[in-house]
Amino acid sequence: MTVRLPDPHVHYRPQDPSTAISRRRLLIGTAFVAATIATTFSFGARPASAESVLAMHIEEQTSWVQNFNPFDLGGRRQSTMDFVYEPLVIFNDYDSGKPIFRLATGYKFSDDLKSITYTLRDGVKWSDGQPLTSADMKFTLELMLKNPAVDIVGVGGSVASVEAPSPTEVKITLKDVDTHFPESMADFPVVPEHIWKDVADPLAFKNEKPIGSGPMTEIRRFTPQVYEQCRNPNYWDAASLHVDCLKLPQISGNDQMLALLPEGSMDWIGSFLPEIDKTYIALDKDHNGYWQPPAETIAFQVNFKTANPALAEAFNDINFRHAFSLVMDRTAMVDIAGFGYPVVNVHASGLPPRFDAWRNKAAEGDKDVWMTYDVDKANKVLDDAGYKKGADGMRTTPKGQPIAFSIIVPNGWTDWIDAVQIATEGLRKAGFNASVATPEYEQWQKQILDGSFDAVMNSRADGPTPFRGYYQSLSTAFAGRITSAPSRYSNPELDKVFDAYRKATTDEERKKLFDQVQVIIADNFPVVPVFNGPTWYQYSTKRFTGWVTKDEPVMNPENHDNNRMRLMHLLRLKPVQ
Repeated sequence: MTVRLPDPHVHYRPQDPSTAISRRRLLIGTAFVAATIATTFSFGARPASAESVLAMHIEEQTSWVQNFNPFDLGGRRQSTMDFVYEPLVIFNDYDSGKPIFRLATGYKFSDDLKSITYTLRDGVKWSDGQPLTSADMKFTLELMLKNPAVDIVGVGGSVASVEAPSPTEVKITLKDVDTHFPESMADFPVVPEHIWKDVADPLAFKNEKPIGSGPMTEIRRFTPQVYEQCRNPNYWDAASLHVDCLKLPQISGNDQMLALLPEGSMDWIGSFLPEIDKTYIALDKDHNGYWQPPAETIAFQVNFKTANPALAEAFNDINFRHAFSLVMDRTAMVDIAGFGYPVVNVHASGLPPRFDAWRNKAAEGDKDVWMTYDVDKANKVLDDAGYKKGADGMRTTPKGQPIAFSIIVPNGWTDWIDAVQIATEGLRKAGFNASVATPEYEQWQKQILDGSFDAVMNSRADGPTPFRGYYQSLSTAFAGRITSAPSRYSNPELDKVFDAYRKATTDEERKKLFDQVQVIIADNFPVVPVFNGPTWYQYSTKRFTGWVTKDEPVMNPENHDNNRMRLMHLLRLKPVQ
């Protein structure tokens, strides 16, 4: 696909000068960074016989912490899942959710749908040579059941008991029918019992030298600036693996990535690159490429469980959330902050464009009026709801409490920072004392998980159907437990429909139930959708071949932690001979 770039001759409507920061900040003044990082991270072409080292950018941090604990969502390195801990099964969203079996070779529901049995791949070994068996999967499931803090896939709400009838079979008895269960296990990491049984605190454990099942388990070098993660000596699918090591440089943000690009040292990138044809493709037209198809919905989420009484009063009032949405200049966020890459989301349901076939028009129409940019209407909504303005132009809650809040966004995410700045400008026009806070990415995640934030701009991980993204981000079961459910939203009516969907046995039933989900969300407006970001994916064919491209769109190509298919992408790659 062709990514639409803003026409340089178009005059965008005036904004506060701060909204133009991204163009100056991203495109000017990065030369001084390049000299420093080039020495640390760059390497030239390798002879065919040399070790094949794949340089990846998968997360942005000021410095690394050596943490490969798959249960620590806020602290683990983003190369932990897939590369250290292989999934049981991966569902390919780009192939109608087709299962690709990895540690498991299959699964089967019982006739009454009250249990499911997984068959594990025979002969798989952990990276230390110990056999991986059903006892390890049983141990991991029971670890989650006993320790809700590490239950990152929600098995506590579904699983009644676990048995291991043979070394390759795991029988899971469910509390009730749950046909969605295999998909909910997509992010489940099987850990070795012989290592983790002696871990006193499975959430605090840093797991610095992991024993895993995936292709890249050996941490050969680890510094605050770069680490190398190399081949598992006992990988079951070694014949398919042609990369010897992953090299992961510390990159603090989009500015630093731009400074690094001229060195030509990166192979697989997942970054926001403004004016990408100029800043990346033009550097090496023979080798540099990208594909950025539309992705998940980006939305503003407020903390419904905030300890601040004034914010709790405002955030839990739908009038406040409607007004919040009305002052979002989504077009400016897309064109100015996002350089035209994202797509404005116009639906109160927040449904992503790729799930257009699931759209329920009953959740649109009048319900979408809150998705327009109308500051005057926002002020009227607030006036009518009793949010009074003081002499300083700032509003108080209907109970007279002053409202001041910050919106957190990771430091270095310049496109998102600029979008949040545009949002706070709109909020101030409505009389709200809103500001931007930019914690480091790891701290941002931890604030989401511990609830120590006011509001956040965030995305969610979608699945082969839209259900997973909605269920995990807006159900009571996941509220505050994973990074895509920061709002801690709880709606019994919505939970009831979610539960019915999980028990549905036909696509027709699921479609009708998801129609209800869209109406409930559009009516209650728990989040404020703004746009659908692109998939951040750039690559170089200088050192490796086999990249997924727009001409061969066989899978989600990005290398971020929310995409399990990145494992299959890695296995496609071969060094240039």
